[in-house]
Amino acid sequence: MDIFDEWHRGGTTFSWTSTTPANGGAQVDVFARRTGTPGAPALVCVHGFPTAGVDYHALTRELADDFDIYVLDFPGYGLSGKPPHPYVYSLYDDARLLVHAITGVWGLETFRMVTHDRGSSIGMIALGLLDDIGRRPLDLFMTNANIYLPLANLTAFQVALLDDDTGRATAAATTPEMLAAGLGAATFMPRRTLQDPEIASLASCFAHNDGIRVLPDTVRYLHERAADETGWLERLSTIPVDTTVIWGLHDVVAPLRVANHVWQTYVKPKPGRNHYWVVPTADHYVQCDAPAELAQIIRMTTDGADIDLQTLGNRPDGAVLVDRSDGDRL
Repeated sequence: MDIFDEWHRGGTTFSWTSTTPANGGAQVDVFARRTGTPGAPALVCVHGFPTAGVDYHALTRELADDFDIYVLDFPGYGLSGKPPHPYVYSLYDDARLLVHAITGVWGLETFRMVTHDRGSSIGMIALGLLDDIGRRPLDLFMTNANIYLPLANLTAFQVALLDDDTGRATAAATTPEMLAAGLGAATFMPRRTLQDPEIASLASCFAHNDGIRVLPDTVRYLHERAADETGWLERLSTIPVDTTVIWGLHDVVAPLRVANHVWQTYVKPKPGRNHYWVVPTADHYVQCDAPAELAQIIRMTTDGADIDLQTLGNRPDGAVLVDRSDGDRL
């Protein structure tokens, strides 16, 4: 199965005018995909770096009967436009784009949101913007992400891309196949090669419109995260949206200590019905490694019933609900 071609065929595009002043009103084509069951509860999926919305392919298949699912590729990623330097990529611009898609392009009044990696930073910024206009999601699901950098681990590849002296040379020496294979060998569980359909789809995403070329520009979101991540987490801690943290256990880039800190400091004490799950069979890409379990957690949570501390299916390798809290619900 060619996941990339299937994903591409099912999508549409819309135009986004960058809100970043340095981009001078530049317009970018944004790829979006709607799948699942029209009229069912809406679920918005927000992807990370350096991949794209196709990360959610397996999860959308698991949840197709339960949700009307909306995914987009941010500028610089996947099937969206990838303007070259000096275009400035920004988490804040992408958060405004996400809000525009939710409220304008898709016209969603009620929805849930699942975020991953870089997308969790975008999701937190967007959550604040949506809260300001009274359109916050019913549920927020946050999966593996370096959302507290002091406890995270940047890869050598990320460090090289971030360095002004080595970034462009590093990108020039990287092929789409090399990057995809590297991710498959280090951030998926079990480890995967280019023969795996999901890893092959990532190589196609990186190759599309020469996505490797803009990596030194898109990776600079880490500077915004380092400067502002505490503010985003503090704002999240005040918003009465039910929040579920779901973490793949084997992640060494965003290790479990990141999730533990964010849960204990910002999510557990916040208003809302909040849950913290650990998935023993998953690495960084929990939506790819354990899509059935992630889907089951999302279904259980959105059903609204109380969820007791448990292991899914009472299996030794099942996802574990390790903690929960019930704050004031507004």
